Amino acid sequence: MKVGRIASVYRWIEYLAFGRALERSRFAFLDRLRGARQVLVLGEGDGRAVARLATVAPLAQIDVYEVSAEMIALASARVGGNPRVRFHCQDARHAGWSGGTYDGIVTLFFLDCFLEAEVTELVRGLAQVLRPGGLWLMTDFAVPDSGWRRWHARVWIAVMYFFFRLTTGLRARRLPAIEAALREAGLGRVEGRERRAGMIRSEIWSADI
Repeated sequence: MKVGRIASVYRWIEYLAFGRALERSRFAFLDRLRGARQVLVLGEGDGRAVARLATVAPLAQIDVYEVSAEMIALASARVGGNPRVRFHCQDARHAGWSGGTYDGIVTLFFLDCFLEAEVTELVRGLAQVLRPGGLWLMTDFAVPDSGWRRWHARVWIAVMYFFFRLTTGLRARRLPAIEAALREAGLGRVEGRERRAGMIRSEIWSADI
């Protein structure tokens, strides 16, 4: 996925399509990590979420893994060279998490970029570095079970996958079973919020549930 192709305009594409809904969803539960000391952020994008996180979690050392050098440049500028934020230009599928364990893991519109088997493997590996009592903050797209909300979500999500396939070479064509992967890895949902008629879900997961 070559998201760097649209890095400079991604924010405005997002605002045009969804207004501030995606941004608010990213920020929904960041304050729950206020006391964290080590946080892992995957697929951060242009830095809006990690800049907010660095403010609400003033003691946290934040490791950010992002595959796009262009997005890292934007994010780095946004956090203003904060020494507590370390950027790693690396594909999460090939990263090693042996450097330690984390009080929090943050994946915001990240897991939906992968194929089903990749998500299962990623989640399984990441669950191993979440400390007891740690929280996994996840925001992603979802398809409600029935009614007009289901059709609304299916149309929008199909359009988005088509757009990102054309512009970035995204291989995924449909939402993977993210909830199933998290549960299989031994995590349980703590809390959740929905936006855009259930199409956007922000959730907190933990191994202590």
